[in-house]
Amino acid sequence: MYINHEIYVADVASVANENLPWEKLSGKNLLLTGASGLIGTVIVDVLMKKNRADNLNVKIYAAGRNDKIAAERFSDYFGDKNFEFVKLDVNAPIEKNFPVDFIIHAASNTHPLLYSTKPVETMTTNIIGTQNLLEFGRRKKISRFVFVSSVEIYGKALNAEDIFDENYCGYIDCNTLRAGYPEAKRAGEALCQAYISRHNLDVVIPRLSRIYGATMRLDDSKAMSEFIMNGVRGENIVLKSQGLPKFSYCCATDAVRGIFYCLLNGKCGEAYNVADSSEILSLREIAEYISSLAGKKVVFELPNELQAKGFSKAVNAIMSNDKLKALGWSPKDDTRSGVKKTVEILKSKVI
Repeated sequence: MYINHEIYVADVASVANENLPWEKLSGKNLLLTGASGLIGTVIVDVLMKKNRADNLNVKIYAAGRNDKIAAERFSDYFGDKNFEFVKLDVNAPIEKNFPVDFIIHAASNTHPLLYSTKPVETMTTNIIGTQNLLEFGRRKKISRFVFVSSVEIYGKALNAEDIFDENYCGYIDCNTLRAGYPEAKRAGEALCQAYISRHNLDVVIPRLSRIYGATMRLDDSKAMSEFIMNGVRGENIVLKSQGLPKFSYCCATDAVRGIFYCLLNGKCGEAYNVADSSEILSLREIAEYISSLAGKKVVFELPNELQAKGFSKAVNAIMSNDKLKALGWSPKDDTRSGVKKTVEILKSKVI
């Protein structure tokens, strides 16, 4: 495992022990894009745990563009018959030939600095990359395609008190740089529906809330990630706004738990919100909580122009998770416990 901390190991085991029809994956081949990312790393760890502990025997083709990062994250799995790293750029037609039964498309730029510095790649991965993978899946006659989408597709709430269920549609100003990510996710979802209709492909769509966890990039520029790293380093928490917006969050292991519920129990064509709804905290409340863990304080700092370009314009973005709960899923951590775990795990890696 990339992270051997006892808390992370226990969380991975908890996901692997979920009461799910794992036998659907037995002896099958699964292609995972974005394998070395925040979400992808946990997916690989869970499946390899199932392989080694329960003889699930699912072959994981972990796709990514960077051999070095993959080697760092998955050194424990290289040489295992059920793991293979595939160097792949999804923005190019996929000409590789290996057996595939399931695809999880989790590759995407997912934090503000990349939205502003790599806006073209942010869009193409979710549109062109999604089509290339859907087409690959069609040719391979796969059993199911999972398109990992985002709360961002809902846009800005029309009313501050609105709760986003899977049918909600808020406002996005499409004529802005920041619109690239949510509009690309919307287009990716529409492509999935087109392949369901035209090619009878089986597709399910988990829509992730704001995700954090110990497998995140240490240079992730999402507000939550920066707060966590401030806490890990024992620094004051830097808040680059008044911190009033309230968002739904979910720790990475619970998010992956939700993705597996979608993969194994979800209905073709349906989208499912993956979010903890037990306590909705404002950015400021989260910053104050993390600062209390670190024994520090919250300080305010204006973002620079480049940072501001990547910031979400949403005021509140609170998701209903009733639909996913109906499949049997429930998160194990609320925001406070998940953040506390993440800080503790990362302290052992960073310091």
